[in-house]
Amino acid sequence: MSHLYTHTLKKVKSYILSNSGTQEDVNDIFQDAVIIFFKSVLENKFDAEHSVDAFIFTISKNLWINAAKRKRKLIHVGIEEQQLASEVHTQLDVIISKEKRTALNIAYSKLDEACRKLLGLVAYEKLSMKELKEKMDLTSENAAKTMHYRCKQSFHKIIKENTDLLSALKP
Repeated sequence: MSHLYTHTLKKVKSYILSNSGTQEDVNDIFQDAVIIFFKSVLENKFDAEHSVDAFIFTISKNLWINAAKRKRKLIHVGIEEQQLASEVHTQLDVIISKEKRTALNIAYSKLDEACRKLLGLVAYEKLSMKELKEKMDLTSENAAKTMHYRCKQSFHKIIKENTDLLSALKP
């Protein structure tokens, strides 16, 4: 426990304070993360091969992102305070956007090579099914559609099965 409070708490504190949080936010988030960690251990959901430090930090980060989203919805400010709130919103949007991009990259990396290539061609190069058939050396446009569908389903499944990714991607 002392290691958590001397080492891990410092990392959590640094992250939350650098992302528009307060010391009170740090204390609340860290306490919740430690509780979640202990529940995970008691329910045999924590894999001992993973770092406790990284696990608690990740939980804290996700809790802070969710709290920041809720805070953003609850802010009611006057005209002078609106500029400050706008800056905070922008910072929170950047944090949330980075977290979503990171979550998508993690899910994307778990796909097999063929699906990564196919989804990249569709998303970034905006290829049609006909062009996809040729680029991926498939037998027909229907084969391209089927592969595209299966790859999207695999991607969604990866996200749904990982609660950290799922919570990072929720609006």
